[in-house]
Amino acid sequence: MTDQNIYKIFCDESCHLEHDGADIMVLGALHCTAEKTTALTKHIKWLRHQHNYKPELKWSKLNKHQWPLYKDLIDLVVDDQEVNFKATVVLNKQSLDHQQYNAGSHSNFYYKMFYYTLRDFLKSGNTYRIYLDYMDTLGSEKTKKLCDVLQNETYWQLSATTTIVQSYEAQLIQLCDLLIGAVSWRSRNDIEHSSPIKRQFVEYLESKLHRSLACSTPPWEEQFNIFRFVPRGGKC
Repeated sequence: MTDQNIYKIFCDESCHLEHDGADIMVLGALHCTAEKTTALTKHIKWLRHQHNYKPELKWSKLNKHQWPLYKDLIDLVVDDQEVNFKATVVLNKQSLDHQQYNAGSHSNFYYKMFYYTLRDFLKSGNTYRIYLDYMDTLGSEKTKKLCDVLQNETYWQLSATTTIVQSYEAQLIQLCDLLIGAVSWRSRNDIEHSSPIKRQFVEYLESKLHRSLACSTPPWEEQFNIFRFVPRGGKC
């Protein structure tokens, strides 16, 4: 097993709870080789030093004075063909019918969506190290369940481990937070548009991608893939 066969996946989520009042749920993941992970982490730390930025990178705390840093981070991801990002956007979350489709469990639906988010990254013969942001005390249960779901839906012996980390310790989870924040913001369309820095972030990212973040991408899109899930009976 070489470093080129070891991939790391950094995951984050937004509005994933059943009764959080939000009507959009977004799961996201950044995927690259272990070797690339090391290079990216060093580069992000260097950019933070160059821009004299010390706080944790979070979509909810974008600062208009740090736009040059955000621009450099967008360029870092989009310009590197070895870095892949996938976002799963669940629209009209409040219309989900868990009784009919998810055995009465929002958790079943959550793991199903996480499978959709990660499945295109998983290939036979590789080893995967999946990192999840610490959210609550159910972390160990969450990591085991996710591994079980991924293996059950995979037609080979999957070599994968999942680890809970604190986001402030993982530069790529922080970067994932910014990207899913941008996708979520564009998908809502009718809230938070009073934030100039969020608009600037989204519009620059869209200009780099040459498409809107509010649209699904073809399944074969690898570098920046967006899957929009509309519940049966829901409206997009």
